[in-house]
Amino acid sequence: MKQTVMNQTTALTWEEQELLWQRILSFPFDAPDTRLPFSRRLARENKWDYNFGLKAIEEYRKFIFLCCISPQGASPSKVIDEVWHLHLIYTQSYWEEFCGKTLNRNIHHHPSAGGPQERDKHESWRADTLDLYRNTFHAEPPPEYWNDKHATTNFLLRFLKRIFLLPLLLPFFFLTACNETSTVFAPIIIGFMIVIGSIITGSRGNNTEEKRKKNGSNTSSCGSSCGSSCSSGCGGGCGGGCGGCGG
Repeated sequence: MKQTVMNQTTALTWEEQELLWQRILSFPFDAPDTRLPFSRRLARENKWDYNFGLKAIEEYRKFIFLCCISPQGASPSKVIDEVWHLHLIYTQSYWEEFCGKTLNRNIHHHPSAGGPQERDKHESWRADTLDLYRNTFHAEPPPEYWNDKHATTNFLLRFLKRIFLLPLLLPFFFLTACNETSTVFAPIIIGFMIVIGSIITGSRGNNTEEKRKKNGSNTSSCGSSCGSSCSSGCGGGCGGGCGGCGG
């Protein structure tokens, strides 16, 4: 990872940041000899394509790195937050192997108080996080992973592809192009598909909220519990994502 001068002060030198990043990159999320590895479970539970899930894990690595180097906070998107929530379920992997041996600091995930102030704080942290991402990785945050509105739209398209609706509709559109009388039904069918897609997308959002409520709240933040060797902390609230990490 190519580093650049950042506005934020950090307790880590560039050399320490590089070593930390290499450890995060090397961390194995999929345990060997597991019938349902982490990456497969992540894709299945979120109805993602497998390759989309793999890329989400890579973006999660970057988010965690930003948590560790930023004293002001880093806020994840909904997609990154889904990876984080699942990783927290793997308690030994998350707390012992990842936080304890890889990051050398504990990054906690706390419920937030909610309300307008927390929402404003979350939006401010999101903007700061995206700026820090650009300065650190010299690239734009991929919108399909970091833009919540873009991620919702992409979910619908991936779902349609997953259940083979798009390939099945190709002959229909071909026929409508050849038959003028059948074009009358095209807007009706397209409208029907949009309604079904909206219901599916809304259902997925409700399921996500239910999972978060079971964990204690539908908004959250994270906090760092450190000994003398760590200066990273977290805090913040969610609008639809999570709060962030900082020192």
